[in-house]
Amino acid sequence: MAIYDYLPKYPYIEANNLKGLQPGFVVSQMEVAAADLNALTAKGVTGSIMPNGVICSISADGICEWSEGKPMFIVYNEPLNTIYNADEFYATKLANENPRLVQLIPGDEWMASGTVADHVGLQAAITAGLVAVVTGTSGMSNDDWFDSATMPNGDAGVHLVYLG
Repeated sequence: MAIYDYLPKYPYIEANNLKGLQPGFVVSQMEVAAADLNALTAKGVTGSIMPNGVICSISADGICEWSEGKPMFIVYNEPLNTIYNADEFYATKLANENPRLVQLIPGDEWMASGTVADHVGLQAAITAGLVAVVTGTSGMSNDDWFDSATMPNGDAGVHLVYLG
């Protein structure tokens, strides 16, 4: 047993293509709106911890729940963990730092681990037809990337694409 077996694990994403990082469609140093704190840190994440992959928006009050008609952002902070470098051991502790949001642009793709894929904001975006779960394959090869259902470390994952 290693020391990282005792660390808490969080839902996480593997950013395959987040184009908003290139032109700087990034929001940082914005606090989470008090009214939306419980909704954005739900699904097994206790207290004021926000995992990567949460779908949200911004308002004058801060980071808020996403609803149809608002620009869609995804929480994506790079881990600063020096004990063990793995995304599943990282989440944003809101008492110490603010999450970084990347605005989604049509064509953005990412893989999401278990509970991120169940997040209420993502499910609303899927229902609205703005985010699609990639389940098919082009049939070009047996190891076609588009048919992936596992994260890089072997955990179960969901392949998602933002349609806009």
